[in-house]
Amino acid sequence: MFQKIRGIFLVAFFISITASAQQIKALVGGTLIDGFGGKPIRNSIVLIEGERILAIGQVGVLAAPEGAEIISTEGMSVLPGLWDMHVHLDINGHANYEHWDKTYPPQYESVIMPSSAKQLLLAGVTSARDLGAPLRESIAVQEAIRTGKIPGPTLYVSGPFIQHEPYPGTDFFHWGVKGAADARKGQTTG
Repeated sequence: MFQKIRGIFLVAFFISITASAQQIKALVGGTLIDGFGGKPIRNSIVLIEGERILAIGQVGVLAAPEGAEIISTEGMSVLPGLWDMHVHLDINGHANYEHWDKTYPPQYESVIMPSSAKQLLLAGVTSARDLGAPLRESIAVQEAIRTGKIPGPTLYVSGPFIQHEPYPGTDFFHWGVKGAADARKGQTTG
């Protein structure tokens, strides 16, 4: 009985995806890793419509509907997007915090954070939690990604670190305001 119901479902499913083949993309030929520890599927096919995965199978068992855009994934691993739960988009390949935090804050929003976001996305990270960065710049980059103006993962931001004293030489960065010493005294300096 289950096989009959499954067969009816698959026929109905195939008819529904055939009707909208103009919008469907088929990732074909890669090794699919499900992210749950299942056995990898070699020579896989993944059918996608918009932001939804319609079907997953193996070439020869599942076919791409006529008119679907075929994207070869041969020789590649296909897997769910990764999450990185601890990133610093404003820190991009340096080893000297004191120099970095005094020199580059004006470029955080326009150059550094967008390039870090793109690097994460190219590495397969589709969601990230950005910690300890200046709040205004973090929110601006988050919004630019959300609206499609720049490439990057879905971004969750915390804003600056909350601590009694910043790390040596990092007043601007950790407090997110100019004149952090005045901010610690309860004054605002812009």
